[in-house]
Amino acid sequence: MGTRIKRVFRLWLVIFGLGGGLALACTVPVFRYALDHWPPDAYRLEAPVSWINSDAGERFRKLIKESGAQVEMHPLEQEGVTSRLLMPEDGPEVWSGTLDGTASTLLVSPAREELVRRILAGDSMAWVMIRSGNESADTILEERLKSRLEYLQSVAAIPEQDPTDPINKLGPGPALKVGFSYLAVSRDDPEEQTFLRMLAGPKTELLEKEAPFGAVVFGRGRVLGAWPADDLEDEGIDEVSLFLLGACSCRVKFQNPGWDLALAVNWDEALQAAQMEADRGGQNGSDEEVRATPEEDLKVAPVAEFVRIEADSNSLEEDGLSTSPAENKVGSIIGILVAGLGILVSFLVFTPRKKAKGS
Repeated sequence: MGTRIKRVFRLWLVIFGLGGGLALACTVPVFRYALDHWPPDAYRLEAPVSWINSDAGERFRKLIKESGAQVEMHPLEQEGVTSRLLMPEDGPEVWSGTLDGTASTLLVSPAREELVRRILAGDSMAWVMIRSGNESADTILEERLKSRLEYLQSVAAIPEQDPTDPINKLGPGPALKVGFSYLAVSRDDPEEQTFLRMLAGPKTELLEKEAPFGAVVFGRGRVLGAWPADDLEDEGIDEVSLFLLGACSCRVKFQNPGWDLALAVNWDEALQAAQMEADRGGQNGSDEEVRATPEEDLKVAPVAEFVRIEADSNSLEEDGLSTSPAENKVGSIIGILVAGLGILVSFLVFTPRKKAKGS
């Protein structure tokens, strides 16, 4: 990954290290904390009132209600105006045109259905590669991603989780494991045009270049980031992946990087079903039961990386939980050490280096 992007990730780590200085240690991976606690932000669909009240509009509103898709309808009084689907927080436009009976394709596509299936099967993240049509450039990025995931598979390990620890308690869902998925989507696939714009998010320049790019999706359809092929070197792929595999250091969603996809899925219900499947032993089945193909979907063990998660006593008390004086003392000591480390890292990251004489 390019130096600029690596600096951004290091800045996140510094901020999370300082923010976690007052928190008790936690081993819940970022990807799982997001799956448990971060609902997707709502997209905005601007549509004429006449269409909203039509049979097609009623079917679309029913789809939103039944699937739990996060979409807010904004009626347009003027007739004949162009409808638009906008990303959350007045984000970029991902679709515009005339709405008809196929409006469900704004929320449903084969690639998005596959992403949801893999996450509910237990994958912690999915690396999505957008093919450019340039066979040489596409092959280089594809081989780089696959080989790096294979390398991570050979060296990664998961930190032990304590099921009795209230801070590290997991919500309903698949058994905790780490699995990397690789999914390729063609840039000119007519069924995925809206999805491609969602995946690129604010990085709209990626769609303007005739070159492949990659993005990583985790949690309830959250995109951590999207990068051109030139920025996705081995070190960068590792850094992004290990960030998601490490323990979550910040419980507040908007303080973390990324943006959300629009997906037609009720996550609470789907995670309950995944939990039931895990309880029945479905997670112990063969890899073929949860993979699309061995070539497209790579599984990796979790990494033993510990960061910190913010926890306050008020929220624990509201949940009927409490920490003992001994736990508080240990937490304070750990907090001081982590905060001190964060200050040291920030000094090393932001202190300019002097050039050697004669260079």
